[in-house]
Amino acid sequence: VWTALKSLILPAVALALPQAAILGRVARSALIEVLNEDYIRTARAKGLPYRAVLWRHALRNAMLPVLTILGLQFAFLLAGTIIIE
Repeated sequence: VWTALKSLILPAVALALPQAAILGRVARSALIEVLNEDYIRTARAKGLPYRAVLWRHALRNAMLPVLTILGLQFAFLLAGTIIIE
């Protein structure tokens, strides 16, 4: 069992690492863009804690581009498995 798992580690890392870097970069830029919006400033001005603003307002709206990229990456992941194997 261990030899089978050991032979899967390198292809999994080779496929996942570049995709994770792209996804992280998109998530970071989307969150920075959302945090500069007016409704975030309004929520902070109303007295909501930063953590509540981040989880309830910012992350929900920042996930739209992340989910779009995730859907596109799924096709690249399937094509990459054919090339890697």
